[in-house]
Amino acid sequence: MGRRDAGLVAFGPLLPATFVARRGGQRLLAACRDPGRLERLLRPGVPLRLMPARPGRRRTRFDVVLVRSGRTWASLIPVLANRILEAAIAAGPVPGLSGARVLAREPAHGKGRFDFRIAHRGRRVLTEVKSVGLVVEGRALFPDAPTVRGTRHVRALARHVRRGGSGLLVFVAQRPDAASVAPYRAIDPDFGHALTEARRSGVRLLAFNCDVSPAGCRLRERIPVVLE
Repeated sequence: MGRRDAGLVAFGPLLPATFVARRGGQRLLAACRDPGRLERLLRPGVPLRLMPARPGRRRTRFDVVLVRSGRTWASLIPVLANRILEAAIAAGPVPGLSGARVLAREPAHGKGRFDFRIAHRGRRVLTEVKSVGLVVEGRALFPDAPTVRGTRHVRALARHVRRGGSGLLVFVAQRPDAASVAPYRAIDPDFGHALTEARRSGVRLLAFNCDVSPAGCRLRERIPVVLE
């Protein structure tokens, strides 16, 4: 997907650490920005990488950035997915989005907002990005916890497309070991149903895994979205 450094979202200096517990018994308090359950990732003894938090009124001095999962790193900053996709589009070309460019961040639509408005193939495409952290036997599963907000976004995109607009939902698995992405129907059947209906309505679904290291994160390759 371009030069070796193209599209890289750098983390900056990170502090090595080891996970002890999600709550209580900790030697160092660090905030985890991923709202998922993370039961398969945050286990006692796994290596972490922390970033000093910005000064402010908060109890924790660090944010959890990376967790070691087997032989790979996984990012635990869901909001980074937007930056990763935008950086990849700017560096180009992105499989499935060749020639695309970002027109606006967080464009208003009705009573809500989406992540981007993208120009692609002569269309103005409302785009929502979902970060995926859970991978089971090579398949990235979203969501890791029920997401009313995520389901609302998917249904809003479907309505927009049915009315003649263009809609795109992008899953960014912030780890390299995801070979496909699928809705985690056992966790949130409503999201899975909404995603299936959205594809039938004409919402385009794309998914990517990422190269992740303490240096930073960038899109790696396009992977399929599986709706079963």
